[in-house]
Amino acid sequence: MADGVKELEKELPHILVVLILIIVLLVVLTKFQWIHCSQVPGNWCEIYCNTIMRSHSKVALISGDTGIGDPKTLEGMLRHARSYNAYIEPFPQSQMSFGLLKGYDLIIIERMKNVSITQAKALESYLNAGGSMIWIGDSATSYYVDEFELQKARDLDEQMVAEMKARGETPVNEHYYYDILTNSTTRRGFGILEKVLMARYIETKTGQKNVELETVNIDHLTMRGLMKDFGVPVTEFAVVSENPEAVSKLAILKVGGKEYPGIYETRYAGRVLYVAYPLEQTNSTVLLQNILDYLVTC
Repeated sequence: MADGVKELEKELPHILVVLILIIVLLVVLTKFQWIHCSQVPGNWCEIYCNTIMRSHSKVALISGDTGIGDPKTLEGMLRHARSYNAYIEPFPQSQMSFGLLKGYDLIIIERMKNVSITQAKALESYLNAGGSMIWIGDSATSYYVDEFELQKARDLDEQMVAEMKARGETPVNEHYYYDILTNSTTRRGFGILEKVLMARYIETKTGQKNVELETVNIDHLTMRGLMKDFGVPVTEFAVVSENPEAVSKLAILKVGGKEYPGIYETRYAGRVLYVAYPLEQTNSTVLLQNILDYLVTC
């Protein structure tokens, strides 16, 4: 017995080194998102986020007053799905700017159909910087021009006219930049953000019944633990036409014998997960948790 204790005491430093190396390996794998903390047995998420990193991912839920979805309900579901992370901050789209967005690890946009070109450019800049986003329904499918963009166009027109007259030239259109700006609001689809989503917006369907969500990529982390087919209480969703070569389709919506893109992923610079319907209408904590686990760590 004494020999056994001595042998254990002799091996204890080696055991401690091995345990430390395992913890370091788990930290590295988690930090660089090769694994998510939820994939490690036990309460690794709480240990990693609260004890080791002592930080949480910042998630912003941005919404307006047009389009489909119920951001308030979604906020409650997000807080429930991430009980160890309370850093979920809702704010109105009127406050949106790149300076504000870059402070968040994940951006969620819902019920935000009407956007200004300035706001769309802020979202584009955020993704260019490597941010992650959950894009819901018909968000950013209708554009308007704010006073900032209008004044900038006026200034450019004045500068152009002055330079042409100084060269003895007669401007063909003294409102060239102004016309380009206003014409950009008439584009059908996701406008200047179409290259981000790799899809075109067609229409929004409401009052739907007997909608079924079918998983088409069962191996993707967002679909983990879900049945291949299950009914969802979805009453409204956006119809989009995606570029199949540029997106990874994860799930489809089946309604009345027809199929529509339900959830897909595209990578611009950051990761974008597009969900065609209000995410809170899925009524699936598992799906919501999977999506959060996939896009942010803590």
